[in-house]
Amino acid sequence: MKKLILICLIYALSGCASSDVEPVPKGWVLLSFDIDSNGNPINIKVLESNPSIVFDKEAIIALEKWKFKPKVVNGVPVAQKEMQVRLDFELNDEN
Repeated sequence: MKKLILICLIYALSGCASSDVEPVPKGWVLLSFDIDSNGNPINIKVLESNPSIVFDKEAIIALEKWKFKPKVVNGVPVAQKEMQVRLDFELNDEN
């Protein structure tokens, strides 16, 4: 019986060609984060995204690579809290 279910599942999925699925062409992610005294983004959180979840992981990965010039108070670099950035994504047809 398990083999029959597996075969039916494989048959059903084989009819779904990748070209039948429309990719999401564009979207955006609004992120909240802090900047430590070294200029690194930390405590990154997704506040909102559209379409929901689609680009969230890539947005976080991208922001983790950024480096900021830290705020300086009395000659000393200090952390900054509750910063926000919106990252826009647009897919193209290039392979």
